[in-house]
Amino acid sequence: MTLLRQRCRLCLFLLLILAVPATPQVSVIVDGKANAKLGSDTKLYCRVETLELISQITWQRKLSPNNENFLTYSKGEEPLHLTPFGERVRFLGNGDLGGSILIPNVTLADEGTYLCIYTTFPSGTKEGEIHLSIWVEPSVEVQLNPVLLGPNPDIIAQCVAFASRPAANIKWHTNGFQYTSKETPTQHSNGTVTVQSQLWMTPSLGLYGHQATCLVSLPDQIFEKEINFSITNIQYAPQTVHVRVHRINEDLPLIECWADGNPPANYTWRRENGSIPDDVAQVKGNLLEHTDDNGLYVCEATNSIGRNSHSVYLYKYTGAIPRCYTGVCISVSLLAVLVILCAVCYYIWEQRNKNSRYE
Repeated sequence: MTLLRQRCRLCLFLLLILAVPATPQVSVIVDGKANAKLGSDTKLYCRVETLELISQITWQRKLSPNNENFLTYSKGEEPLHLTPFGERVRFLGNGDLGGSILIPNVTLADEGTYLCIYTTFPSGTKEGEIHLSIWVEPSVEVQLNPVLLGPNPDIIAQCVAFASRPAANIKWHTNGFQYTSKETPTQHSNGTVTVQSQLWMTPSLGLYGHQATCLVSLPDQIFEKEINFSITNIQYAPQTVHVRVHRINEDLPLIECWADGNPPANYTWRRENGSIPDDVAQVKGNLLEHTDDNGLYVCEATNSIGRNSHSVYLYKYTGAIPRCYTGVCISVSLLAVLVILCAVCYYIWEQRNKNSRYE
C-alpha cells in the first residue's frame, strides 16, 4: 500500500511539471555605456540570446516626453529609417540575433540614451539600454608671457585646453621646483569647456632655462597630451659684465665685452671722458678693435630691464726693445758654454782628489 502511494505521488509530481509551461528565455545584450569622439563613426552594440521567434528589432532614442522610434527591422525586409536621424544610421544586424547599428560622423546632438528593443514570440518585447557620451578632443597650448626677475611668485606659464568635452584636467611637472596652480573653466553654449591653468613660481635666475611639462587629460583616459617647454620668459637686467683682451698680433688688440641678460643686451663702448673717435678705435657691437690710444675704456651692457658696465685700462708700450747683434750673441753663448765646462772639470778633479786621500 505504501509503495502504491509513493508511485501515485511521483506520477502526480510529473504531471504538475508537464502542466506548467516553461518560462521563456530572452536576454538582450548591450554595452551599457559607450564613448565616442566627435566626428567619429560609432557602433552601438546590441544582440539577443533566445530560442524564440524574432519578429522585429526596433531602435529608439529616449526623448521627452515620448521616446522616438528611428529605425525598425524585420527579417527578410530592408530596414525602415523613420526619422532624419534614422536616415543617417546604418543597420549592422545579420537578420537573426544581431541588431547593432552604426552612427557615422557623430555630433554633440547624438549624445543621449538609446533603446534596442526585440519583439519575440511568445514573450513580447525585451529591451537593452545604451548611454552614448560624445567627447571632444581639446586643442592644447602653453603660453609664456614676460615676467620680471623677483622674490615673489608670479605667473610663469599658462596651459590652456580649448573647447573640450568633458572639461579637461590639467597638471604640471616642474622637475622639483615648488609651484602652485590655479584653474579657471569657461563654459561654452555648445556644451564644451575651456580650462586655463596658471603656473605660479618664483621667477629666479636658477629657474631660467629649466624644463617644465603641462599634462592635459580627459576622464577614463580617452585623451592625454603632454607639452614640454623651457622657462625662458624670465626677464632681468644684464648681470656681471665681462671684458677680455685678445692679442691678434703685436699691434692690434681685440677687446671683447659680454654679459648675461634677458632680453639679450646691447653693448656700447666709450672712453672715460667721452666717446671714442673713429681714428682711435673701431667699435663693432661688443667688440673694440685696433685701439691706438691709452686710457680707461668702459663697456656698457643695456637691455629694456636695466644696464650694467665694466671698465678696463689699456696702455700701449712703445719703448725700444733691446736687440741682440749676431756677433755679440755668439760670443756670449760660447762664453757661457766654456764656463759650464770648466765647472764640470773642476768638480771631477775635486772628486778624484778626495778619493786619493782616502786611499
